[in-house]
Amino acid sequence: MTGFIHTAFLRTLFFISLCFSACATLAEEVSIDDSLIQSIFPKATLIGEKQAGVPVQPVYQLQELLGYVFASNDLVNLPGFSGTRINLLIGIDTAGNVKGIRIINHHEPIFLHGLGPEPMLNFINQYEGLNVGQRVIVDSAAKNNADDPSTVHVDGVTKATVSVIIINDTILLSSLKVARQLLSGFASSPLATPKEMYEEKSWQQLLEEGLVRQWRISQQDMADGFNIELDTFPGDTFDLSYDNFDVYYAYLNAPTIGRNLLGDSEYQRLMGILKPNEQAFLVMSVGFFSYLEDDFKPGTVANRISLTQNDLPFPMRDLNFYSYADQQLGAGMPESDDVQVFVVNTQSGFNPGDTMSLNLNIDIARNHLIRNQLHLHDDYSLPETLFDFAEAVVEEAPKAPWVRIWENRIVDISVLVVSLVLVTLIFIFQHRLSANEKLFRWVRWSFLTYTLIFIGWLWQGQLSIVNIYPILQSVINGFDINMYLMDPILFILWSYVFVSLFIVGRGIFCGWLCPFGALQEMVGWVAKKLRIRQKKVPFDAHSKLWWVKYVILIGLVITSFASVRVAEIASEVEPFKTAITLQFVRTWPFVLYAVALLIAGLRINKFYCRYVCPLGAGLAVLGYFHAGEWLTRRKACGNPCTLCHHKCDIKAITPKGDINYNECVQCLECIVYYNNDDLCPPLKKAKRQDKAGRNKKQRKGDVEIYTPA
Repeated sequence: MTGFIHTAFLRTLFFISLCFSACATLAEEVSIDDSLIQSIFPKATLIGEKQAGVPVQPVYQLQELLGYVFASNDLVNLPGFSGTRINLLIGIDTAGNVKGIRIINHHEPIFLHGLGPEPMLNFINQYEGLNVGQRVIVDSAAKNNADDPSTVHVDGVTKATVSVIIINDTILLSSLKVARQLLSGFASSPLATPKEMYEEKSWQQLLEEGLVRQWRISQQDMADGFNIELDTFPGDTFDLSYDNFDVYYAYLNAPTIGRNLLGDSEYQRLMGILKPNEQAFLVMSVGFFSYLEDDFKPGTVANRISLTQNDLPFPMRDLNFYSYADQQLGAGMPESDDVQVFVVNTQSGFNPGDTMSLNLNIDIARNHLIRNQLHLHDDYSLPETLFDFAEAVVEEAPKAPWVRIWENRIVDISVLVVSLVLVTLIFIFQHRLSANEKLFRWVRWSFLTYTLIFIGWLWQGQLSIVNIYPILQSVINGFDINMYLMDPILFILWSYVFVSLFIVGRGIFCGWLCPFGALQEMVGWVAKKLRIRQKKVPFDAHSKLWWVKYVILIGLVITSFASVRVAEIASEVEPFKTAITLQFVRTWPFVLYAVALLIAGLRINKFYCRYVCPLGAGLAVLGYFHAGEWLTRRKACGNPCTLCHHKCDIKAITPKGDINYNECVQCLECIVYYNNDDLCPPLKKAKRQDKAGRNKKQRKGDVEIYTPA
């Protein structure tokens, strides 16, 4: 038997080593290169660099902007079922339509080691062609209705509900963030809109009333900012014949400002050019410097100036307003060679009625080795009389993914909670229930059938050692309750099991709520019905084989800290994913392994639970300090009576009659024997003695009614 133990131990370690080597076959993180982007935009001739403000890469065909590509991890933080984010490369065109999606990296176990990558790819491909402004519901594409183009249904993936909801939210939320900041038609109107009122004012009046802002920077101000005198720069950098550098800027959408500065015809031309919600500004400078860089190109974003409002930056794009028309500015305005009209897009919530700041970002080369930077800003606010103010529309924040999942599964949750209340009552009233052997067995087998079919196959509620990895990782990465709430069935089960561990130990889960445990027990029942002879493992060998599952547990825990990816592969030592999650619809090596464990259960009852299960080992460790021992024992248990030791299918009762709660699955079979005088030898003996005493009294004429003990 010692040789058998040694062989089993070596085979277990060999299996884990195979799992480690298998990690090389997993897909590594995909690098984002031009070829990957080209697969989303086949017509692209130029792919820009990632932008600083919004982390996207613009894609062009010659000079035409085709759209943007971006990595979802740069925009949203939604952990998947594994606890890590699903990183996607998403491409959208200028109209907000999804052009394509590529998977950069993910750790979802159901797609890595279960269903495989194909269902995930098929699910993601459904988003191609959809507009990010549409409402997408994950259920069935058959529900699509042509009468409601704003709502689109996509087919989910059975057994991967949590993962596909996270993928859906990752695609839509990241795409909407980009669209609202860069694309027309995705932003709400600003809170302040200029009134259709006009009052003729001179240049001087516009300055005095603050409608046109004059920002004066002296030579000393700039020298102090650089912390060096201006004459140390190359001679053509500053025109030191001027004492000051004046920047004039004004908001043009308000007629009182725009018409007085541009004239009526040019103002009307400007309003015809602007897109909805775009805000125009006139900027010019006079003095020893210019707000435009030497290589500035009309029609592009200015590098030296930008607007900021409420700590949000707004790039200023040149409208190229005077490229094909002569300047016709109002009387009294100073002469300047750098008069430009810039436009600010309101996608990020720019409000002209609120205080804003013009930023001047100067980066000048003092020589071929040294560059000097200077950042200045000037505040600009306009009187409320220029605007009509709308009430702020408070957008209802989207419900968290876990909230939506709980709402959709309220029936399943209710049934599960009722069943947990029922199993609690079974344990509380175990002695009353077990006194009726037939009723108890009917209740137990009905509950095990419910556990396998509903908790396991239908609700995917099989607890696994994989569920513990995020908890272990939270020691390093921090705890996030939202991740655990993503699957309500698992969350409720884990909560119940965790509490019960410290009351009655691991048995309430292993004996009643584990779907694979229920399947094993059914296999054992079939073996008895078919009269397959059960192999009796000597107790000494049995007590040593217990430790195999603890060795596996330690190996998995250590591995999870080194590499979650490798630990997920090594956790295939559990057959749960094959037998319960995927219902044996999987590649043959996994099916063969799961079936082999069940076949082993025909000869050795609950073979996997007793010697292999790392989850059971982990629960035994946590439940070691449970509060009470509910399984009642008599003085005669173990000496002289050893019936329960022989009848215990999992051999958690020692020959001395003691119960090892670390191994006991609390099937309550021993309590059935304990409470029935037709089964328990001490009760049967007492019953015979009582009956003999009654008969003796009857022979003496003393009649007594017998009541069983």
